[in-house]
Formats: sequence, structure tokens, C-alpha cells
Amino acid sequence: MAGKKVDVKIRRMVEADLPRVNEIDRLLFGEERVPTWPFSFESYWALYHPELSFVAEAGGRVVGFIVGTLVKEAHSQSVLSLRHTIDRPSRHRKVGWIDMIGIDPEYQHMGIGRGLGEAFYEECKRSDAVMKGIARESDKRLRNFLASVGAKSSDLIIYEME
Repeated sequence: MAGKKVDVKIRRMVEADLPRVNEIDRLLFGEERVPTWPFSFESYWALYHPELSFVAEAGGRVVGFIVGTLVKEAHSQSVLSLRHTIDRPSRHRKVGWIDMIGIDPEYQHMGIGRGLGEAFYEECKRSDAVMKGIARESDKRLRNFLASVGAKSSDLIIYEME
């Protein structure tokens, strides 16, 4: 099916969607995808109650999902918090973080991920939040997806020592 256009409906995720979402998530594990969370999707749902959660349906069946959380932007005394713009940032700026996204492999490359990303972004805008996602430099698929929905990478590179 890859490459064909299908009629897709994007809607809010409900608890009844969890088994199918977990199934899709398991289909995506492998060398090309680093698991985002070290436990099942149902455990993630129960622990985080992600308020920004959408599914894509094709033919009445869930074929993709995107989930994330809405949080206040953290501020610190770090140089990372400095704003070098004319516009002053809001004291209460929020961020909609994309935590997970998955599309059934049979339905990839049909614009479903883009539709889910757009729904996530529109909800962020309604909540006066900026949309953000984190991708490993080596995760070309996720980086390409984020770019395809209009996200731009920052010039920030994080180094760490253990």
C-alpha cells in the first residue's frame, strides 16, 4: 500500500485505541527505530496521560498515532534561556512535546504522519504553545518527518559526560 493515497480521518485518541496503538508501536521496533520508551505504550499512557494524543484511521482501523504532552517552558539562568529577539517571550509560554509517533508500515508514505503532525501543531497553537520534538542525529526518518511538518532544527548540540 505504500505510496497510495487513502482516505484518512484524524481524531483524538481514546482508551479503546490503546491495544492497536501498542501493536503499531511494536511493529516499528527494529534496527531503524530506537524505542522511545522502555515499556509498552499502555504503560506510557497510564503514566503520562498525554493530553496531545491523536490517531489516524483508514477504513475504520487505526493506522497511525502521535502523542505528546503540553508543559510550561522551563526557564533557567542558563545561556540557553536568553532570547536575542525584539519580541519579549511570554512568562507563561508552553511547549507541546512530541513524545511518540508511529505509522503502520503498510500505511507509510501516504501523508498520514503529516496529517497527524498538523493536528498536533494545530492543538499546540490553540493552547498558545510551540511544538517541539527531539530526534537523534542518526534518526534520519524522524528528522525527515519533523522537517516535513515544518519544524526546523535548532543550532543547539548537547554534549554530556557520564
